Amino acid sequence: MPNSTGGISVANNLLANTALFNLNKNQQTLGNLVKQLSSGLRVNTAADDPSGLGIAENLQAQVNGFDTAVRNVQDANNAANVADGALSSVTNILQRVRSLAIEASSDITSTNDKANLQAEVSQLLLEVNRISQNTNFNGINLLDGSHQGFQPTTNAAFTITSNADVGAGGNLIQTVAVSTSANTIVDGSLELQVAQLNATQQALIVNFFTSSTGVGAQISVITLTAGTAAAINFDGVTVTFSGAATVDVGITSFVKITQFITAASNPTSPAFNFQSGANEGATIQVGLLSTSTSSLRITNVNLATTGGFAFLGAEDAIGQIDLALNTINTQRAQLGAVITRLNIDADNDNTASVNLQASESAIRDLNVGQATSDYNKAQILVQIGTTVLAQSNTNAQTVLGLFR
Repeated sequence: MPNSTGGISVANNLLANTALFNLNKNQQTLGNLVKQLSSGLRVNTAADDPSGLGIAENLQAQVNGFDTAVRNVQDANNAANVADGALSSVTNILQRVRSLAIEASSDITSTNDKANLQAEVSQLLLEVNRISQNTNFNGINLLDGSHQGFQPTTNAAFTITSNADVGAGGNLIQTVAVSTSANTIVDGSLELQVAQLNATQQALIVNFFTSSTGVGAQISVITLTAGTAAAINFDGVTVTFSGAATVDVGITSFVKITQFITAASNPTSPAFNFQSGANEGATIQVGLLSTSTSSLRITNVNLATTGGFAFLGAEDAIGQIDLALNTINTQRAQLGAVITRLNIDADNDNTASVNLQASESAIRDLNVGQATSDYNKAQILVQIGTTVLAQSNTNAQTVLGLFR
């Protein structure tokens, strides 16, 4: 600030210079306050607060990211609900097919009746495929397997479905071993029937119906002697039987075989990735399996199989549908879990957005009350400074009095 010597000077009006200096400072302060009050922001340019501006911009980027992620999560949630609705329809269809298979398994259902039941089943299976192919969200297919992602190996397995305990209190099926070879195991059902040969020996008639081709074959007729185990091997399935007695005659057991399926890495069918956070890598991945009849292993459900396997075809169909229902139920459970996770993620994103916005506001936003007080102060100082400058400019005229 200029320093006045206290003397009278005509060449330099030091009092006016001092008044002008302070007036300019106050006008600059007033102008800055006007800009802040009119914008509502304390930091309008980098010069206002260089470090604060950088922090505020980073916080705002996070806020924008979380807000956009919430919309992504909502879209993903909606897509998951569309898929779940379609799976619900498939479940209803499978329940109906299962009921038809149970009806066809009764011998009092005539051949014509079974043909009519199969006609309905065929149409229902076509609808399963239509749902698989046409269920989409925003033009993206959901249930055709194009976004199933990695799927682990499914080992060949077996399930004893009924009459494992025979009349003698023993166990007709002692052990079942299933190969994991992909080349030999096919879906199907073993039907094991005990027939009497004499008082000590029983004939075990083994029939096999393959779900994959809809055909059957008599594997073997073996003789069981009381207290002696026997075994057969067919298509990678080894079954060991306990000895059967006279009391076991007429007993029938069923073994459901499901085939080996290799792991699928699906590089061309990646799982869905939903960006659910503000930063790189904050994603939720969901793989949706194909729900076609082929994937569900129900392509060749045949309730009207003719010949000696008419009954076994319908029985096998029940097991096929049970397996398909388990697959659908598992997928629906996974979708439900994903929807729950997405809702939690959306809540977390909203919470983070609100808190980060508060932090950004504390740095960038203007304290209007304080700024208003400073504005009134600066306005008064400018008015006073203008008056003082006017008076200082007339101060040099006192020198003329010395010439009188």
